[in-house]
Amino acid sequence: MKKVLLLICIAASAQANAQVKLNKGQKINVTSTMTQEIEVMGMTMTNNTNSSSLIEVKDASDKSYAAVYKLNKLSVKADAMGQEQSYDSEKPADKDSEMGKTFSDKIGVEVKVNIDKKTGMATAEKVDSPEKKEDSAEDPMAGMMEMLGAKDNEIATTQSAIFLIPAGIKVGDSWSDSAGSNEKIKSTTTYTLKSIAGNEATISVFSKKEGTQDVEAQGMQMSINISAKTEGEILVDTKTSLTKKTTRVADITGNMDMMGQSMPLASKMTEITEYK
Repeated sequence: MKKVLLLICIAASAQANAQVKLNKGQKINVTSTMTQEIEVMGMTMTNNTNSSSLIEVKDASDKSYAAVYKLNKLSVKADAMGQEQSYDSEKPADKDSEMGKTFSDKIGVEVKVNIDKKTGMATAEKVDSPEKKEDSAEDPMAGMMEMLGAKDNEIATTQSAIFLIPAGIKVGDSWSDSAGSNEKIKSTTTYTLKSIAGNEATISVFSKKEGTQDVEAQGMQMSINISAKTEGEILVDTKTSLTKKTTRVADITGNMDMMGQSMPLASKMTEITEYK
C-alpha cells in the first residue's frame, strides 16, 4: 500500500520537474478557430477567424531556443450590421480586398523568435512599421481583442505553445498571476491543476480583466472600457511543457466613448487552439 501511495504522489507531482524541452528542427503546427459576437447599441457584429501557424526550432543556446514563427493560412469572415467582409489567404483574388490589404503581407513571412528555456517567455526580433500600427488602430474591435490577449501575432502564438506548471503544484492546487496588467488594465488569472493522466495535465483557467484601451478609428479618438471574464482549459505535456490544446470562452461587457457619447457593448468569444 505504501508503494502505491508513493507512486500516486510521484505522479501527482510529476509536473514539478517539467522544463521547456525542444529539439533542433522540431516543428509545432498551431491551428486556431475563433468565433466572436459583439452587440453595440442593439446592433450585432460577428467574426469567424481560422488560422494555421508553424513554429520551428532552428538552434539552441544555454539560455534559450532560436525559432521562427510563420503564419501559413488565415481566413476571416465578418458581418457588421449587414455588411459582409471576408478574407482567405488561399484565394489569390482576396489579396487586393480591403481585408487583404491588412493581412496578406503577413502570410508566409518568417519571424525570428527566441524562447527562454526557464520561463517559456518569447521575444521576437520583428518590429512593426508605423504604417502597420496605424492600420491596426483603425479597427476599434481589434483594440478590444488585443486587450483580451486574442491578437494573433508571433509572440502570443509562440508563448501559448508552452506552459510551465510551477514546482510543487499538486492536483487540486491553484496559483495566480497578473500578466497583462499595466497602468490602464488590471488583469488576474487563476490556474487550477485539475488532473494528470500519464504525461498529460489538465489545467482550468479563470481570468478577470478590466480597463480602458484608447484607439483611433477613421481619424476619431475612442476609448473602449471593458470588464471581461474568461474561462477555459489547457492540456499540457508534463515532460516537455508543450501545450497540446487550449479552449476558452470570454464574456465581455463595457462601453465605447466617442465624441462625448457612450455606447454600451457586449461580446462573447470562443477560441479553440491545437498544437501538434
